[in-house]
Order: sequence, then C-alpha cells, then structure tokens
Amino acid sequence: MELDRLLPTYDLRSRFTRRVAADPATVWRALSEVTVRELPVYRTLIGLRLGGRGGVEGTFLDSFPAPTLVTVDGEELVKGMVARFWQIRPQTAPVAPGNAEAFSVFDEPGWAKAALSLRVAPDTGGSLLSFETRVHSTDARARRAFRAYWLFIQLGGAAYIRIEVRRAVARRAEHATASGRP
Repeated sequence: MELDRLLPTYDLRSRFTRRVAADPATVWRALSEVTVRELPVYRTLIGLRLGGRGGVEGTFLDSFPAPTLVTVDGEELVKGMVARFWQIRPQTAPVAPGNAEAFSVFDEPGWAKAALSLRVAPDTGGSLLSFETRVHSTDARARRAFRAYWLFIQLGGAAYIRIEVRRAVARRAEHATASGRP
C-alpha cells in the first residue's frame, strides 16, 4: 500500500470501507468519475472551507483540496499535504505540491502531514473500496493543535463526506454493472 510507504507512522487515523458489487476496474472508473454535483455534503463543506471564494466543480478527485502524491492506476490514489490545517486559513509548508518524496521526509517542527488514500481491492463478489486518512504531526504542539482541529472536522462532516463518496462510487459502479457496461 502506497499510504504505508508515504506515512507509515501517524497520530490520527480514520478508515471507512464499503463492499461494492462490481469488479475493481469498474469501481476504479466510478471513483474517478464521481462529480462534485453528486456530493452535496462535500460541495457545501468545501464551499464553507473556501470561505465562499468560488464554488467547487468537476470530479471529486480533481476538486479535493490536496495534491495527488501517487497513483497506482486501478488500485490506489494518495493525496496529501503538509500544513497548519488548524489555522483559519491553513498555511502550507515549504514542500513542493505533489512531491511524494518531499512529503515523506518532511519533519520540520510545527506542522501536520495529512494523507488520504482511496483504494480499490478485489473482494468476494466484487470489490472493497476503502477511504483512509492518516495524520502525523511533527511535534507535540502541532499534535495538540491538530487534535482539536480533527475533533472539529470530524464533528463538522468529514465522516459524512467519506460516507457520501463511497455511496456515490458504489451507486455508479453497481449501475454500470447492472446495465452491462464494464
């Protein structure tokens, strides 16, 4: 798993899974095609996070506010960044966006490294879709600040977004399978 390579140790973790009655290729395609319009909770919460500075459009994966670190086509996509997420306007660390190696080795105090993995694996009768988030803070102060932020975003809808995305992907993939489209 690429997430294990990029962020093997972490302070916080959430993991959501869903079995989908479709083959992995169909689920992967559905994951890449789910649009923001299919995700009203996500659209609303990201709009609030952006402070009303423009709406989000396009696919979920393209609109997610973190760069892609690595993709293993058909299996796993990892997005991540290093920031002070707990600030009103999060400050990003001096790490090149999308640079997996720089993300992995970054250890300057005062920051949090957050990575999100979307993974599709074969499972009996279909596929298993997983959505895992890991966070590693680079020092105790950042860890305390991020824990408070984590609680706020968990209560504020982060878990609902994970549920909503998994539901939308399953709906697309299972519809494609039922209609005979691979």
